[in-house]
Amino acid sequence: MLFKLLPIALLLFSYVIPIDAIAQSAKPSRQIGHAIDCDSDGQQDDLRMDDDGDGIPDRCLLNQIKPALNRENYDRELKQLQAQPCQKATKTVKNISYIMCSTNSGKTVVSASEAIVEVGDGVGFWLKGDRVRAIVFFGTGQVVFFNRGVLEAQISDRGGVSTVFTADERQHFERLEKNGVNKILQVFGR
Repeated sequence: MLFKLLPIALLLFSYVIPIDAIAQSAKPSRQIGHAIDCDSDGQQDDLRMDDDGDGIPDRCLLNQIKPALNRENYDRELKQLQAQPCQKATKTVKNISYIMCSTNSGKTVVSASEAIVEVGDGVGFWLKGDRVRAIVFFGTGQVVFFNRGVLEAQISDRGGVSTVFTADERQHFERLEKNGVNKILQVFGR
């Protein structure tokens, strides 16, 4: 029995692990500072991590902080988006009123909307950076939020926040997010 175990023991002792490697792997990674924007997506949802215990960030974990899914946070963000100062341009074609709001001498679009003049029913898009962050449906009061083109939340006029969607809902809203603003901007020759 001893002769059978001897080759295994020799094999184990012949592989020496450096002491520093054992000590380094025993130290858990820890977060350095608060959440930041490592990937330049405009969202403070990334974490800097220190892997070797020297207090200096070694890597960045992306998209780690998820927004609190409550009505107050979404309402506050929508009010901030809608309160952005901008230069407003309007056009009426047939019975539809189009509005484009931009900054930087028209270079950066912050919102765009279209509505039927007699009824006021329509849709408004609010952008964060160069992507649609929120779409408001004027007739129903429904609001949908996106995170870089992906449907994130739907708020009904009754106050509920939904984050679970059917495939058809997701496809419909994400198609509208992708194409809706461009349709309005074409009216303004953009």
